[in-house]
Amino acid sequence: MNWFFYISGVIVIGLAITDLIWTTLWVDGGAGPLSKRLAEIIWRVFNRLGSIKNKFYDFVGPVTLVSTLFLWSFMIWAGFSLFFSGDPTSISNTSSPDSPIVWYERIYFTGFTLFTLGLGDYAPKAGIWQIVTTLNSGAGILFLTLCASYIISVVDAVVQKRSLAMSITSLGNKSIEVIENVWNGKDFHNIDLVLVDVSSKISQLTEQHHAYPLLHFYHSSNPKESASVAIAILDETLTILKSGLAEENKTNFLLIQSTKSSITTYLESLTEAFVNPSDVAPPIPDIDPLVKKDLPLIAARDFEELFSEQEDRRKKLMGAIQVDHHTWPDQ
Repeated sequence: MNWFFYISGVIVIGLAITDLIWTTLWVDGGAGPLSKRLAEIIWRVFNRLGSIKNKFYDFVGPVTLVSTLFLWSFMIWAGFSLFFSGDPTSISNTSSPDSPIVWYERIYFTGFTLFTLGLGDYAPKAGIWQIVTTLNSGAGILFLTLCASYIISVVDAVVQKRSLAMSITSLGNKSIEVIENVWNGKDFHNIDLVLVDVSSKISQLTEQHHAYPLLHFYHSSNPKESASVAIAILDETLTILKSGLAEENKTNFLLIQSTKSSITTYLESLTEAFVNPSDVAPPIPDIDPLVKKDLPLIAARDFEELFSEQEDRRKKLMGAIQVDHHTWPDQ
């Protein structure tokens, strides 16, 4: 018996299962320490590749997801292989019981027990090793079940994230365009139904980012499908509608405030995904097209002051867009 193999195996298995459960089941926990570290490494690699060709960023999310699943499976497999190595007689070859078991046969046995029901050509030693084999099989079922549900949840969240972006960018490619499109000649209530839907979706996206930090690594080369770009457009639009109008009662103030609050919570969640505010604030929207159409806006000087007060918030929005490798929508 070799206690080094026993202890090493238990530690490796424990780390893998803890990280697996932490990442897939703990909604408020974010990514486990191993998964988070792996994601950081992959992100750095793709940052370098992306400087060569921007298309590489489209693969960050899928590669990170597959690599995380591989890490968990490899560690659980390696842990049980180490544990079975603690006793040279822990398993036997059913076709040749007197033959000694070599290292790769233990790896073969633990792998097939973990991912399948086994082939029957190897069997555990009677007693404690039968129980360990059962635990090995149970860990495999746990791994496959949690991974399958995790993949489905992440992919579904990615689809919802892009759907949110499309519902916003369909109104316009920048805030000034959205303002023009929702103006009906009297007020801006055309946007009310959109805000009701979008506000709940942003709150849902924020919770999904908490539950599945891997979402931050899914990049879309199309800016219309980018949540960071879409939310920046929406936030700029809401700033104008909330404080940039010269006349009152032109908007649903409570609805605008609620959506703004949802975006604020979303911005706070970005700190979990290596998103830092931009060093430079984005440009202030050009309101000349709106002035020419006689929309009820405050004076140009007051408009500039309004957006200067929003500088810290706009830097956060700019930082999210930069991490997503897009440009500010008003540029």
